[in-house]
Amino acid sequence: MPAAWAGNGPNPVVFFTGGEDDPNKFYFGGKGGRGNISHGNMDAGSFVFELDGVRWSMDLGKNKHYGVIERIGFNLWERCQDCERWKLINKNNFGHSTLTVNDQLHIVDGKASIVDFKDGAFPESILDMSPVFEGQLKSVTRRFKKSGPRSLLIEDDIVLSENTDRLTWQFITQADVEIVDGGAILTQDGKRLKVQNLSHPEYSLSVISLSPPPFYLDLKKDNLKRLELRIPAWKVQGQTAKIAVLLSWE
Repeated sequence: MPAAWAGNGPNPVVFFTGGEDDPNKFYFGGKGGRGNISHGNMDAGSFVFELDGVRWSMDLGKNKHYGVIERIGFNLWERCQDCERWKLINKNNFGHSTLTVNDQLHIVDGKASIVDFKDGAFPESILDMSPVFEGQLKSVTRRFKKSGPRSLLIEDDIVLSENTDRLTWQFITQADVEIVDGGAILTQDGKRLKVQNLSHPEYSLSVISLSPPPFYLDLKKDNLKRLELRIPAWKVQGQTAKIAVLLSWE
């Protein structure tokens, strides 16, 4: 199996690993795509990340009891911009490790595509997520890079529009979180991970509990939370912003 691979199909995905004998157990999987694809979610730009055998950034997966949801009259399968499907946290962008703008839903038919991929010892990939934020931003790309054998760098290059009020960088986890200067320390299964806010250390990360989840039909996960970096648009110098976060543990 290749240690780095990307597929730019209808639902683009990219993977980095440390190889079969990696003592760090490094694993990353990121995705593009669009919400209104069959069985799709508003999860463009989201990713899962493992180090030392611990899943730090997670995907919630699917609802186990579709029949129960359908029997109460909830419209699970329609995929329009304002459809009920997007009330579920595992379907909307608020339950994924991605970007959110103005606390709004992603644009359901906006597709994020892989526009660059480099393999090798330290692979990287760039997603063009601009269609996902049509009317909210002028443009945005998300770059994933395996910056070391024990680190993952996420960089978002953003051009604001006149409609941009706030940017929110999100990280979904079940780890315990300690907020520290310049980021956070996560602890889970006896392991630790540092979330380092490289671009905006003057802003503290915040922790939003998702246990219990916000909607009564949502998936329930113990200790689930959303780690957020929120940046007001009026604090951005000019019209461009870069959000850079490093995940690592030495």
